[in-house]
This record gives sequence, C-alpha cells and structure tokens, in this order.
Amino acid sequence: MKVLVALVLAVAMPAVAQQAPPKGPTSEQVHEMERQRFGFGPMRPGRDSDQKSPHAANFDESKAGNLKPPPLFASPADATRQGWPSRRNELARLIEDDWIGHVPPAANHLKIAWRKATVDGRRGYHTEHWTGRVVAPDGRSGPVIDAVITFPKQARKVPALIDYTYVWPPGFKLPGPPPPDTTKMVLDRGWAQVAYRPQLLQADNAAQMEQGVIGLARWPREQHDWGALRAWAWGASKLREELARDRRIDGGQISLAGHSRFGKGVLVAAAFDHKFADALVSSSGAGGAKLMRRHFGEAWSNMAGTGAFHWYTPEVMEYAGHKHVRDLPVDAHMLIALRAPRPLFISSGSADKGDAWVDPKGMWIATSLAEPAWKLYGLSVPPSSEMPKVLVGYRDYPLAFYQHDQGHVPWPSYQSFMDHEARFAGK
Repeated sequence: MKVLVALVLAVAMPAVAQQAPPKGPTSEQVHEMERQRFGFGPMRPGRDSDQKSPHAANFDESKAGNLKPPPLFASPADATRQGWPSRRNELARLIEDDWIGHVPPAANHLKIAWRKATVDGRRGYHTEHWTGRVVAPDGRSGPVIDAVITFPKQARKVPALIDYTYVWPPGFKLPGPPPPDTTKMVLDRGWAQVAYRPQLLQADNAAQMEQGVIGLARWPREQHDWGALRAWAWGASKLREELARDRRIDGGQISLAGHSRFGKGVLVAAAFDHKFADALVSSSGAGGAKLMRRHFGEAWSNMAGTGAFHWYTPEVMEYAGHKHVRDLPVDAHMLIALRAPRPLFISSGSADKGDAWVDPKGMWIATSLAEPAWKLYGLSVPPSSEMPKVLVGYRDYPLAFYQHDQGHVPWPSYQSFMDHEARFAGK
C-alpha cells in the first residue's frame, strides 16, 4: 500500500494541485513558442517509466554510464577558502544561465502587501493565514505568497519550518491509511509549522505562467529568465523575512522542507538564500540533487519537455536539442555546493520501494562531489565516498545524506532532519 501511495503522490500531484487554466495558450503552445523564439531546435524525448516504451528510462546500474561531471573547482585557487567566494559567484551565474534562470531586475521593485488573519486550525493550537499580495510599481495586482502558520503552545522566539505544501482540492484523500502527521512532528518539537503554498504565487504549469509572479515581473520570458523553482524560492525568502519580523518566531532559525518537485524548489531556495537555517531536500531527483549526467531514472530531456520546462529557464531546452546533457557546464553537485558552508539535509526513499525514478545513488554521488566546499571551511565531511546504507546515512555532518526505507514519501526523514537542524543550526 505504501508503494501505491507513493505512486499516487508522484502521478496525481501535478494534476490535483492546479487551478483550472484560463483560456489562452496551452503548456505545449508556450513550450513551442519559446523553443521557436530562441531557436532551440527539435527536442529529444524524455524518458518514460513504462519499461515497454521505446523511450523507457534505465534502471540498470550497470548501464548508468560514466560521464565525467564538470569540476567543482576550476583551479587550485578556487579550492581555498579565500578563492571559493569568487568561484561560487561564477557557479551561481552558470546555474542561473543554464538551469534555474535569473530573477529579472523588475522583481526587485515588486511590493508585498501582507494580510494576516486568525483561522480555525488544529485543535489546541493557534493558527493564522498569511497572504502577501504582490503588487507591481504601476499598480498591477499579482498573485499571493500564501501560508498557513500553526504556532506551538506558548510560542516565543521559536524555530519555524516552511514546508512547501500542495493545494489539494476539497475532499481529496490519498488511498490507504493516512501517513504519519508531519505537522504534529514539527509542533511536538516546539517549532512553528508553516504550510507555504507556492503554487498560488506561480502555478505549476506553463499555461498559467503569465498569471504568476513571473509574468508580473516580465512577460514573455527572456532566454535566461527564471522558472517556477526560482519564483517559489523568491516567495519563500519573502515569507522568511516576514516571519522573522514576528516576535513569536526566531528569525535565525527558519528552515525549509520540500518533497519531489518541491524538493527541487527547496534546494534552489537554500542554495541562494543562506539566511535559511537548514533545509530538507526530499527525493528531488532530476533538476534537483541528482547528478544529471547519470543515465538512470528521470533525465534532463524530461526537464526540458512540456511538462517541466516551466520550472526552469528556457535555456534548459538547448541541452535537450542542439546540445546534450554532457555539454552542460554545471551539474547537481555545483547547485548543492552553493549552500556551503550552511547546513543542508538531502534525503531519498529506497529505489526498490518506489523511489528509483529520482535516482537515490545519483543524488548521493552529487552530494559527495559537493562535500569539498564544506571542507574549505574546516567542517567535517563523511570519511568515505561510499554510499551509506539505508537507515544509516551520513546524518552527523553539516552536508547530510540520508536514505530511508520507504518509497517516494518525505515523512520518514523529518525527525532526522530536525535533529540535524538542532545540531548544526540551532542555538
């Protein structure tokens, strides 16, 4: 049954989390318009989880390939604490150019009008609904930064966890027994639980891209403009800033958690905003913590396809058309390394329980390749490059990796993550 739940999560989330698209171009049409506008050429098809498909994904480790990733350090000078800031800036620019996109300058002039109201919530706890309306300088009113905050009892300068949360339709219920209650885990730890709903800031499809903060800042997109992952991260940072102004919240202990596509989003947010105390990056896979050059599970060509390209800059299509993933000047270890020296917790489920698509080993390899960035600061890293055993992991390090024994679900990592935050970011 747990495998079934994981399958439903993986397949149903994109469909049920969307509002009805307005009349206008479809996601496929927006994809084609950008492809034609920037001259990316024909796209290679993505991989398919159906093993009978002619484009079936590979799940055979012996066929994963050995494409060499670009080096984390371009020169010996980069591999020093003094040289790393310059190299980090270079990597950030490359990742923005070719992967997640740049935030347009116009976004710096957007204003946020916050509205906060007490609402019904978990019995015995105080709950508030915060909505930050995004407004352009010319008065155009855009989407909202939306969060429901549940405070622990006697909240005073408490840590907070911003948990990227789906917008489920009324009455929706996953099949089978309910999973463990992660909100209760957070509240029992004495933290505030912040259910951040990023799809109300930027919808999770290309058809509605213009209606979100991306369209408010600049539309149509330019070749290296941001996608939804960066837009969601922008909203998370604005939410963090507003939470930090609340006397009930410890502004120095606001962390992030996200699973699957939201794991990708959390990794981007944590990499570019070091004021987040820690981050749980759960089963993020391709376009997240997975080494893209591995021929295993989901592929870069999936990321450049009509169902996912809106997460990234339009430029991702160049590496699934004229060029190949082997031509990418960056890979996942570089995105992970942007977080150094701040704490980060990368997690996955077990391949044989339903998480093979996100390539747990590929995420471990990328994590291992990013470790030298933490070592520059005199911080400890795992003593071995061997992938740790399931349920053991490398949890006692600022850059942590942990593989639980369930499928494509986040909850088995929550307690270990909160322990990690208390050790490396707590006071």
